[in-house]
Amino acid sequence: MFESWLANDDLLLVLIAGIILLCGFVLLFTSAALHLRIKNMRTEARWVALEETWEPLLMEFLYGEGTAQSLWDHVTSDVEFYFADFVLRYMRRLSGDETEKLEILARPYLGRIAGRLKRRGAERRARALQTLGELGLVEFAATIGEFLDDRSPLVAMSAARALSHRDTPQFTDDILARLHRFSSWRPSFLSAMLAGIGPSAAPALREKLSDDTAPPVVRAIAAGALGQLNDFKSAEIAARLLRANWDRDLSASALRLLARVGRAEDVELIRELLLSEDAVVRGAAAGALGKLGNPEDSAHLHRAAREDPSQWVAITAARGLRDLGGVKALRELATSDHGRAPLALQVLAEVGN
Repeated sequence: MFESWLANDDLLLVLIAGIILLCGFVLLFTSAALHLRIKNMRTEARWVALEETWEPLLMEFLYGEGTAQSLWDHVTSDVEFYFADFVLRYMRRLSGDETEKLEILARPYLGRIAGRLKRRGAERRARALQTLGELGLVEFAATIGEFLDDRSPLVAMSAARALSHRDTPQFTDDILARLHRFSSWRPSFLSAMLAGIGPSAAPALREKLSDDTAPPVVRAIAAGALGQLNDFKSAEIAARLLRANWDRDLSASALRLLARVGRAEDVELIRELLLSEDAVVRGAAAGALGKLGNPEDSAHLHRAAREDPSQWVAITAARGLRDLGGVKALRELATSDHGRAPLALQVLAEVGN
């Protein structure tokens, strides 16, 4: 009986000690969270105070008789990066001579920002590259290019985005060679990014589209960029690719490219692909036929709008039919008791017909 009482007493002591320890941890974490919150509030208050100081001086510099030096006098070494970010936010809202003034205002701090790139975490490196790209791209292009092979995909993408610019077309091949690293990004976004380089990127993009050894997704991205650039020289490559029966996403991208730059001789190929077993390919073919087809192709698109098992293909075909001038056929479908009548009504409503 006595031994049992001792055992229970020991258990109680252990339980009390555990509760005390747990309370200590809770108190520690609460104190740490409170300290962090207070620190963040102080930091935020400091940024607000700085911006309240900088903003009237900036307005005077842009629109009055203020000087850059009047602002620089209020930028200490520990807030240089934040000041560059402040300038960048204004630059995105303005244009013309004002942006040139803002570039001058940020220039003294860009070199120091570049010097800190390798000592920062991935998110800060990415943000610094974005700042350099928008405020000092030409001057720091070589530095930004070094980060295309950064171990962090986010940093590498930030470098690629900064360099996908008309002022730095010399990096086109370097960016294309690393597109596989950005496979988690939307292809449409990557195509738009590459198109931002301008027509000078077209030869390299055509070469990538022609490269049978390149991953299909990379070739599809190149096709999207060429379409946005309205590169008519790529039509032959797209048609040749479609005849080789490549995977569906690449075929769909090639068809979308032909929709923008295709030739009369490509129409027969597009008609054939409207009968593809793959709905993605049929949908892209319907869109392309609506752009390139002849009035006689209205019948093909009308049939697809009524009979294709894919709702997406049907609505794409209906839009193609509308683009070819088949509004009368669409109205007849819309007022019928056919199952696709609501679809035809939607397509007519899109343009107010």
